[in-house]
Amino acid sequence: MGGYGSDYSYSIDDDIVKKSAKSYNIDAGRSYRESRSSIPPPKGKHLITEAKFPIIVVVDVTGSMREFPGIIFEKLCILYNETLFFLPNELKESLEICFAAVGDAYSDYAPLQITDFAEDAELDENINSIFCEGGGGGQRRETYELAAYYFLNHCDMPNALKIPKPLLIFVGDEGFYSKINRQHIKDLIGDEKKTDLIAKNVFAKLIQKFNTYILRLSYGEPGNDVDKQIHKNWEAVLGEKKVILMKEPRRIVDTILGLIAAEVDQFEKFKERIEIRQTPDQVKQVFGALDGLETENKKKYVYEFQALTCPKCGAPLVKIPEFNKPQKCSSCDIVLVRI
Repeated sequence: MGGYGSDYSYSIDDDIVKKSAKSYNIDAGRSYRESRSSIPPPKGKHLITEAKFPIIVVVDVTGSMREFPGIIFEKLCILYNETLFFLPNELKESLEICFAAVGDAYSDYAPLQITDFAEDAELDENINSIFCEGGGGGQRRETYELAAYYFLNHCDMPNALKIPKPLLIFVGDEGFYSKINRQHIKDLIGDEKKTDLIAKNVFAKLIQKFNTYILRLSYGEPGNDVDKQIHKNWEAVLGEKKVILMKEPRRIVDTILGLIAAEVDQFEKFKERIEIRQTPDQVKQVFGALDGLETENKKKYVYEFQALTCPKCGAPLVKIPEFNKPQKCSSCDIVLVRI
């Protein structure tokens, strides 16, 4: 979306959407004919990662996000090393992260940008290759659902654990289209489809493959009717607790770190770390965004086993868990995960 003042309807009709998006760009004097060879081409691209706990961050780079995509990507450079600080040793060796960007495929030049899974310094190069276009179609929604389709169908993770599940985090302010346009899928990803796809069905499969969140910036003034509807639409496909409203967008990367820490049951380490790195006000903003998450994600994983006893309560175990087949201790209910 190019700005907050659009009068274009929130239509789900593809013909109306196409006409409105094109008109919006003509009215705004936009032209996306200029080529940029640095944009990662998603067509024909298939991602593979050997990581046990893959992490994907997808950022909306359209105009209504204002300056925040640039700020977010600049801060994402610290994500890898900060994650290593509290990640369990069993997961550190294979840590890989993928960064991606979304826009509006009805109007933008680069509406879907996918970088490879990478680690350390390679991630900086991947971030620098992303084009923060600043476009959008004026529909109060962008084609997030196209990214959902891509990662559902073109991302292989042969070593990924069932617990903790791979993590996919959207960052944006708008809604998604109810249908995934088959022509967009063909032109941008390379798959042939006979009909358009229903977005909610794709999201339903995506959340089985990934633990999926969206960190939402308010669309316009916080709490307006359009913003509330966008929030509800995301809750309908991801779940209420997976849609996090960011009152301070500059704390997004710290919030991502908090999500990662909660997923691997290292929230206390995260809290200690952020209290060293940030001011009390900044810490308060992050914990406000993550309110309730620590309790929700208290799974208490154990990865290392020395004998046929529970590492937490000492109760006897019938057997040590098989690789990537979690089991619970019958005495204390701790989740035992052998990786």
